[in-house]
Amino acid sequence: MFTLDTKPECKLCKEEEREISEDLAKDLLYSLFNPYHREKGNVNLFNYIREHLKSEEIRSFFENFSFLLSDMMRGYRYISRFWSDKIEDYVEAKRKAWEEIKKKMKDGELKREDLSASELVNYFYEEIVEDLKKEGYLEEDYYRGYRFTKQAERVIGKKVLQLSLQNLNGEDYGEHETERIGISNLLRNEIVEFDEFKHGFDSIDLQETLVKCSLRDRSLRFDERDLVARESRHIEKCVYVMLIDVSDSMRGRKIIGALESALALRRIIKKSDMDELHVIAFNHRVMKIKDDEILNLRTRGRTDIGLALKTARDIVKKRRGTGVIFLITDGEPTSSYDPYLTPTMCALREAERLREVNANLTIIMLNPEKRFFALCERMAKLSRRSNLIYFENPLNMKRYLVRSYMRRLGHL
Repeated sequence: MFTLDTKPECKLCKEEEREISEDLAKDLLYSLFNPYHREKGNVNLFNYIREHLKSEEIRSFFENFSFLLSDMMRGYRYISRFWSDKIEDYVEAKRKAWEEIKKKMKDGELKREDLSASELVNYFYEEIVEDLKKEGYLEEDYYRGYRFTKQAERVIGKKVLQLSLQNLNGEDYGEHETERIGISNLLRNEIVEFDEFKHGFDSIDLQETLVKCSLRDRSLRFDERDLVARESRHIEKCVYVMLIDVSDSMRGRKIIGALESALALRRIIKKSDMDELHVIAFNHRVMKIKDDEILNLRTRGRTDIGLALKTARDIVKKRRGTGVIFLITDGEPTSSYDPYLTPTMCALREAERLREVNANLTIIMLNPEKRFFALCERMAKLSRRSNLIYFENPLNMKRYLVRSYMRRLGHL
């Protein structure tokens, strides 16, 4: 016979066993994902590595050597003996410096606000990746060296949404209000007679009911006919489809901005029981992206805008609710799924066919080139219910999408 230990897990003990704190892990993960994000710290990380170097030559010219040695570690397959000894010294010094920094943070000698997560990633990239793998945020990948796990996507999504909501008015979000009358917990100003088949008890206006009762009978003898209610607003379900171009030209800030937007929108829409989001990555093919696959998307291939719009139309057609389609791309189409149409004609035809479904198209352009703008303008006119937006800095996209979603809900 055995007994089952039902003692709850000690969160404090678990935190002490971690290589790095959860807050720091969140910021390190985000810096790995978005290398364009910069933080300022109060600690000079150079000094920690310099103190552990054995070579006096490297220590004297460390600022010049450090970047060269880091590049050689990651990019060179053959290194001469002259440099290999210096690299071994540098690697060992980095390892010791990282362990010292972690110990000082655990002991309280260093605080989180003293350190820059982006600088830590620059100086201790290999050490941080290994620690994040141990914590379950990263896993091995043959091509890239690591890939983000579902746990990492949840943490980074929370961070991205937090950044998106900075300086925005409105603290909550929920269902879409329209002018149509329906059944919901969103009440209008209009007073109507209570209908047990249409209204819930929460919609009964007690004050107006008592006024009506007193006008009918001064002794306030209540009758069911005196019940009045406030009319409910109709709740409009929205089906969001985000089409993300992952062709070769979308490298750098463009793809990071698009993926951040998908993470932020997915997280904020999950707060709603009504709305749904479908993330579609496309190049010359289309891929429906699951929750744990957004961060690991890679850019490659050609661009088939027509196929992306067709996929969005098919999704909206099968769902109930108003379709909201975001097309995020940086250039003209270079591929067509229809062998009888050019890439441009295929994109224009599919834009026009969006009229067949109840959908609004927003084309987010990441390229100011005139021919590309002219094409987007033609697609917008053909689909009718559409608008165009250009972002010079794609990293600002997430704020726009979150703001537009909250404005639609009436919280801004």
